[in-house]
Amino acid sequence: MCSLAGLAACGDRPAPAAAQLTSDVDRETVSPSDAVALPDLVAAADALGLQMLALGGAETTVTSPASLQVTLSMLAEGADGATLAELETLVGAAGPDRGKGVNALTTSLADLDGDPSVVAEDELPADPVVHRASRLVLDDALTVRQTFVDALARSYDAPAQTTDLGSDDARAVLDAWVKEHTGGLVPRSAIVPGPELQLALQDAVVLAARWEQPFLAELTHPAPFTLSSGEEVEVDMMSTGEPRETAYAEVDGWQAVRLPYTGGRLAAEVLLPPHGTLPADLDTTLLSRILSGLDEPEHTTLLLRMPTVDGSSSLDLLGLLEESAPSALRGGFSGISDQPLLVSQAVQQGVLVIDEDGTVAAAVTEMGMAGSAPIEPPLEVVVDRPYLVRVADRQTGWPLFLANVADPRGEEE
Repeated sequence: MCSLAGLAACGDRPAPAAAQLTSDVDRETVSPSDAVALPDLVAAADALGLQMLALGGAETTVTSPASLQVTLSMLAEGADGATLAELETLVGAAGPDRGKGVNALTTSLADLDGDPSVVAEDELPADPVVHRASRLVLDDALTVRQTFVDALARSYDAPAQTTDLGSDDARAVLDAWVKEHTGGLVPRSAIVPGPELQLALQDAVVLAARWEQPFLAELTHPAPFTLSSGEEVEVDMMSTGEPRETAYAEVDGWQAVRLPYTGGRLAAEVLLPPHGTLPADLDTTLLSRILSGLDEPEHTTLLLRMPTVDGSSSLDLLGLLEESAPSALRGGFSGISDQPLLVSQAVQQGVLVIDEDGTVAAAVTEMGMAGSAPIEPPLEVVVDRPYLVRVADRQTGWPLFLANVADPRGEEE
């Protein structure tokens, strides 16, 4: 099988040949101000996130629209014909504008980069850390085009490595990279090595960020949370304790708050649907209206109560590709190799942990070819039913993570 982390050969496995792995091309960076497609790419990333949440149904689902978008764009570097057109529609831009735009989005995060192992520390860092990494893994029997290797090095800073993807050793190679670049939050690759696996694309993003205004742990108490099934469970509910000036929007019954992390560059947006409405009912038009409301300069004095979260998920993305880029499941990658390739595996794993201090989150996408007291009582927002969390870079608007918190308790023991 192939995945978004690996591509499989459509034909017979070729005789071993020397794989082209090195590139003399330097990493080029594009400023967000020079990327004309940036607004379209950000909008497309939100659409990708909502599509992935739909795959997760009523279960807690943690996604990274940013990671999937980068992986799809890398895949498009070697695509042609209908496959290229469908992938670029998903990514949100075509031709040089696509590559430059994705380059700009990843470049904009470079000043936040740090050691991903920080997510395992007892204390969150004083300044937010967002670590990103991408790479290409080739089977040692596959010869790829130098232009493809160069494109990944130039625009995505994605090095290439060769291994026998049909051997047991491939599992260790794939796992080690995933564990390293998620700080251990995602311990293993989702790619299944085998004789048919010829190429894997891996992309990881990890976040560790402290709230600008932390919640007080002593105010966290058990409280009811109603699941989508109607069952009421008990969760640990955090509270701001006293009203705070908060970016707040209410649109068509949806309530939304924006919680900045230290420095204000990154923020988490908590989107609570109206009673009787599920998080999955959100569409891109309504999301855009909610985000516009949060951008208004006037803040609202409110008391916020929301659960601590310990959630994780694993999504098979083949269904998303079958719906939106079906040609990729059948071929159309002549820009990668003379050997016919198709996507046979596509998986994204996500982890989200929210507590009184802040947030840690990680995602791996793999494909293979795969204030003051108010006079009146304050508004109180109680997040006591399934809701959405969107963590974004406010400089570009790029959604790094989008999660449906169906049950904040995580997996039952």
